Amino acid sequence: MRTALAKPGLMVSISVSVIFHGILIYLVALGWEETKQSEVRNPPRVVQATIVELTQKAPTQATKPKEEPKPKKIDLTKKKREAELAEKKRQAQIAEKKRQKELEEKKKREAKKKAEEKRKQEELAKAEALKRQKALEEELERVEQERLQQQLQEEIEAAEAAERALIAEQQAEATAQSYVALISQRIEQFWSRPPSARTGMRCELLIQLVPTGRVVNVSIASSSGNSAFDRSAEQAVLKAEQFRELQQLEPEVFERYFRELRIVFNPQDLRL
Repeated sequence: MRTALAKPGLMVSISVSVIFHGILIYLVALGWEETKQSEVRNPPRVVQATIVELTQKAPTQATKPKEEPKPKKIDLTKKKREAELAEKKRQAQIAEKKRQKELEEKKKREAKKKAEEKRKQEELAKAEALKRQKALEEELERVEQERLQQQLQEEIEAAEAAERALIAEQQAEATAQSYVALISQRIEQFWSRPPSARTGMRCELLIQLVPTGRVVNVSIASSSGNSAFDRSAEQAVLKAEQFRELQQLEPEVFERYFRELRIVFNPQDLRL
């Protein structure tokens, strides 16, 4: 194809060269005729003339015509492959964006779900705490009611016990007084009046007894001021010796009232 393109340029060069030589020959011939006429008119002169043959040099590399650019071949397979790769890349980008969006939505859903679960757990914990608090309050109220009831029952029982104790005390005291009267009467029976005894004389005797009612000791706790009267009272107790009726008493009554018995000896039949 390069040779075919070079031939037209060469033909043009040859044609130009031929035309140029024709013109040159024509001018030379014309000059020749004028020379002959001048030689006839003027004396001949010796003139040396040189014909210069103009030749057109072959085109050099510098003047070599530029080659026309080769037509580019279109590779449809490559284009198709590039288009497919571009499409795949675009589809991959779309898929990646979709995946990222789905991942973000999934994270949002999970975060929302966790928040909802946390809220439910907090509400459940709050409900459980309120339930426990209510149960505790009810338990405290129940315990307080039981305590109050127990306290009231104890107070009632204490009052009843105190009442029973008072009744028992009164009964024991009444029983003791009856036995004291019996003992006093018995002592008076064994008493021998001294000549110096007078109306209003009295002495306090301290008598120590045992549960059998036996007298183990007697002494004057408070004197009447008359020694004969005091000694006569002591002798009356010693003569009585034992009060068997005391064996019928409860041990606690005996211990309380008769382990050490104080009686006032004051005979009622005394005269001036």
